[in-house]
Amino acid sequence: MGAILKRKKPRSLITAFIYRLSKLFTNNSVKYNLLLDLEWIFERLSYEQASVHYGIENTPWRKSAVKFLSGFIKPDDSVLDLGCGYGAVSYAISLVARKVVGVDYNLDSILKARKQYQKENLKFIHDDALNYLNQSGEKFNVLILTHVLEHLDNPKYFLATYANYFNYIFIEVPDFDRTYLNHFRQDLCNTQVYTDTDHISEFDRDELNALLAEVNLKVISTEYRYGVQKIWVKCS
Repeated sequence: MGAILKRKKPRSLITAFIYRLSKLFTNNSVKYNLLLDLEWIFERLSYEQASVHYGIENTPWRKSAVKFLSGFIKPDDSVLDLGCGYGAVSYAISLVARKVVGVDYNLDSILKARKQYQKENLKFIHDDALNYLNQSGEKFNVLILTHVLEHLDNPKYFLATYANYFNYIFIEVPDFDRTYLNHFRQDLCNTQVYTDTDHISEFDRDELNALLAEVNLKVISTEYRYGVQKIWVKCS
């Protein structure tokens, strides 16, 4: 939903102050890089504060992901949530699916997930996901990858490997195209083009779709909202 606004906007003192302050810079290149850095910093701080304000389960992007997934998850589905973190998405999907297993290598996250979310059809495992699949012998038809691919050195190999175990994969990653300013940063060789310091890849929409095509994953549905790409794919 967009917004309907009055033609005359309320006066913002802080905006007026910063706007006038920016006029003090005579070097346009220096000024522009500084403004891009400040925009990145305040966007990041606002993003972090949103999780505090809403609570992580109720942030617009988390609710949007669950809503998107709920349109595809069926009552008889068995789901593996790889990199489940504190388990919020795993729990939400367990309200729909027959079985959900959240897997994460971070023991602290798994312990918190076990304590906070307890359901008969939901469990949390501290392990490497591939090792768990091979050792347990459990079968799953849906894989959830919520903010996983951007952290990997070789996402192509990762997807090609895991696609053999599942029928469908849900992918959520930050959307590099969420703001045109990212492309300006890239053009100016500005270093602030990442969403998180641990990210290896920041995918634009064309790049991610090309990656999925390379590993023969068929895109069924996409959504670009709240700064992320959400994609539901079918494995060959």
